[in-house]
Amino acid sequence: MRSPLTSITLTILILSLLLTGCSSITQAMRVEDRVMVDVRTMIDAVSAVPLVFVGERHDAAAHHTLQLEVIKGLQAKGKSVAIGMEMFEESSQKVLDGWSAGTVTTNEFVTVYQSNWRNIPYQFYGEIFSYARVNRIPIIALNAPREIVMKVSRQGLSSLNTADKRLLPPGAADEVGDDYVDFIRSSYWSHGRDSDNFRYICEAQMLRNRVMASRIRAYHHLHPDCVMVIIAGGGHVREKGGIPAELGTIPFKIIIPPIPGLTAASISTEDAQYLLEEPFSLLDLL
Repeated sequence: MRSPLTSITLTILILSLLLTGCSSITQAMRVEDRVMVDVRTMIDAVSAVPLVFVGERHDAAAHHTLQLEVIKGLQAKGKSVAIGMEMFEESSQKVLDGWSAGTVTTNEFVTVYQSNWRNIPYQFYGEIFSYARVNRIPIIALNAPREIVMKVSRQGLSSLNTADKRLLPPGAADEVGDDYVDFIRSSYWSHGRDSDNFRYICEAQMLRNRVMASRIRAYHHLHPDCVMVIIAGGGHVREKGGIPAELGTIPFKIIIPPIPGLTAASISTEDAQYLLEEPFSLLDLL
């Protein structure tokens, strides 16, 4: 049991760390040579391509701070920027357009966000949304319709009917090969990895990858001089088995945090170009 003095000292130390911004990400590992670089160097290196993936664990505030830093850094280099987000379905695009144009109220926008992305509080992305509004940066909805994703995750792609497929881009509902299922099985620990249910989850994941890739391609076709910063979960931004593998020939760079199956020891250039160095955790003090 800690003494009162020790507890007080620990509390002061934790508060001091919070106030000094201990949760910010300042470095990333350049995967090709395993060299640590600062965030500014990383942004300079990714600024020449039209697509920059910045992955996240959805509840990691430091990842969202880093995403905004990348957006600001690209703008500071004179780039025209758009933000592609897993957090919204295509049906919300009109509201996103209105938000960036300043014609949709905050209450309206928050309501739409919460209907799209139910488990993560608005505040996690609040600074990104505010910056997009003030600077008139387009936000592009990338995700597949939730109802279809849920149907596939429970019954597989074969359960989709003609009406379902009309809501999807061409090829999104194509069969998923065993190689992809094997890749997910080997990369992510999970119960029941040999069951039909596991395959359905893999099919739902691939469906989302394909839909998001289609939305990204469509925007890039219309705005070839724009740099899109794609904000999505770490598993989706990973090149092998993620959205980038479905893009075709559009150049991209990937910034990813450590995720299950992907760490500094295991990552390769087939996964990403930069691996974020996680910020110091207050839990290390306890």
